[in-house]
Amino acid sequence: MYEFLRNFIGDLKLRRFPWFLFIAAVLLCGLGAIFIASAASFHYAKRHLIFSVIGVIVFLFAIIPDYRHLPVLAVPFYVIGLSSLILLRFYGIEVNHARRWFSLGPINFQPSELMKLFLVIALATYFSYRTRIDRFRDILLPIAITLAPVFFILIQPDLGTCLVLVALFMVVAFLGGIQWRKLLTLIIIGIALLAAAWYTPGVLRPYQKQRLTSFINPAAAPHSPAAYNARQATLAIAGGGWFGQGWGQGRLTQLKRIPERHTDFIFPVIAEEWGYLLTAAFVAYYFFIVFLLWKMTRDTNETFARLLMGGITGLFAIQGTMHMAISLRLAPITGLTLPLVSYGGSSLVTVMAAFGLAANAYMRHDQFSDLS
Repeated sequence: MYEFLRNFIGDLKLRRFPWFLFIAAVLLCGLGAIFIASAASFHYAKRHLIFSVIGVIVFLFAIIPDYRHLPVLAVPFYVIGLSSLILLRFYGIEVNHARRWFSLGPINFQPSELMKLFLVIALATYFSYRTRIDRFRDILLPIAITLAPVFFILIQPDLGTCLVLVALFMVVAFLGGIQWRKLLTLIIIGIALLAAAWYTPGVLRPYQKQRLTSFINPAAAPHSPAAYNARQATLAIAGGGWFGQGWGQGRLTQLKRIPERHTDFIFPVIAEEWGYLLTAAFVAYYFFIVFLLWKMTRDTNETFARLLMGGITGLFAIQGTMHMAISLRLAPITGLTLPLVSYGGSSLVTVMAAFGLAANAYMRHDQFSDLS
């Protein structure tokens, strides 16, 4: 038993524990609770804090087993994630014309959030063990294991998560050594497929097309829900001015004019109540966490650890950037939460688990440099 635990845990070097990352993530969860209370209610803020505590526990548990066991679990994890997406079609609950959640008593579980982490593990495993990736056929398998969950998430429908998964593939593939020319070719193919999907009946829902057309040409459908949502978000951001209207005093937030203000559009709530200066500080703080993750990745020389941590860094950076870009009308509305800030237990716990795995790899890899 002792030998099993020793092999399972490996060499856990607690002196390498990335305190900066852990504390920064917990504080970001706390900031989320503050603005969820303002945007929605103290009930949602309390639930967010409960999920935050669960996330901290998951983070700490995620650092216990040696991360080098993950490649063995990559296939089972991926199969579980993909199977849950398939079962969602039959047993999921429908909210706002989308079937994205399982009802588990008092909570709803969104399997696509967990699939993001499982896909990072699967891609990191493939590219760390593949000896050749200079041929196009060498990347057909990782493309397939990316597109399979993308398909089942697209029909939920959830275009935003699909885009995140595709971007995750690009990040891990690039870190895995794929030439940028091949990635550029894949991007061109992806654009062509998106164009084909536009003209193929049943692939994109009418409201999804409306969101894209409203983004490209807002005057084309000024009274559409997509145009309204984007307009309210930008009005709230502009209304914050330099110093903000104060916590709980955001006019459009309190009038409930901002749609999904505690989830998909929490960034306009922050901007309206905090103003440009504090919001800029918030954005800088968010990307400080990205910097910490990137530095941990850079200081890692083990291939699997580097790909795993790079994928987790990409996940956090991509989704956060897309959320803010949507609120600023720099990207079409796709419905993405701001990791650790927006309300959503599945997202928060998954991100904390991912951070725990990043800390796990950082603490155990052979060569490192301290963050402190």
